[in-house]
Amino acid sequence: MIKPLLALLAVSFSLSVGAQTYPNRAIKMVIPFAAGSATDILGRVIAKELTDKLGQPVIVETKPGAGTAVAAAYVTNSAPDGYTLLLGTNATFAVNPILYKKLPYDPADFKMVAAAGGMPSFLLVGGGSKYKTFGEFIKAAKDNPGKLTYGSSGVGSTGHLVGKVLENAAGIELLHIPYKDGPLGLTATITGEVDAIFYTSIAAMPMIKAERVRPLAVSTAKRTVELPNVPTIAESGIPTFDLAGWVVLAAPARTPQPIVEKLRLAMLELYGLPAYQERLESIGMVTQKLTGKELDAFVKQEQVRMVDVAKRSNIQPE
Repeated sequence: MIKPLLALLAVSFSLSVGAQTYPNRAIKMVIPFAAGSATDILGRVIAKELTDKLGQPVIVETKPGAGTAVAAAYVTNSAPDGYTLLLGTNATFAVNPILYKKLPYDPADFKMVAAAGGMPSFLLVGGGSKYKTFGEFIKAAKDNPGKLTYGSSGVGSTGHLVGKVLENAAGIELLHIPYKDGPLGLTATITGEVDAIFYTSIAAMPMIKAERVRPLAVSTAKRTVELPNVPTIAESGIPTFDLAGWVVLAAPARTPQPIVEKLRLAMLELYGLPAYQERLESIGMVTQKLTGKELDAFVKQEQVRMVDVAKRSNIQPE
């Protein structure tokens, strides 16, 4: 018993000393989606700002797969010293526990540091698609149950969830085609391999501007700043529809609180920068200023909400 106790005390002492000097080397921010995805683009914005605030490089590393589970498991198995962080999403902390009977991680294995922002999803069709409006798409889906396809960045992604909720709300049946990552799903939409995708403007804007994809509607209750002419799903015939992804900077649960506080304070500084907020809005993000107990309460509330959404949308765990 003495040796394990001494080892534990040594680790605790090491973490305590490390917290006082943190950070004194590069920090890795793990992104659970592929390069070029919405979360990756957001992560690089945050990494640049945190590098300036913390005085050490914040390096982005993408680890896509299994609806964010690959990245989440990697981070929970990393040393809880503040040098390996996760930019997790609603899929990581609220959706995956509903979709999967077994996960290689537990959402409780994380400490929430700060919210990074909300991500509206747009129903996008290819530039050459015959569907010009949201109404036309829904009518076609009703006339052809299970025939219209939509891509996503994988089972459990926000795009997958929005599609399932829309099916239930509109009384339609769509065929979900999961891809390894969002950019592949977007490419499939452009080429016509799938009829549509629920995707973020942050990652799709170059293709929207080039008219290679066409946004028909947005999933949030309000129209967005960057695409003000795109109607909401709610105003397009499905009242009260309001669903968005969200992103949170998180650390392994055993990370010393002083380190978490340093990261939280750095994020709070970002929240206070008008240029940072404008940058988020310009790439299609909804600013969320949540940390500490307020953020914990938000995540728990979303977990309860997703259970309700799953029940109403008949989403079964796999």
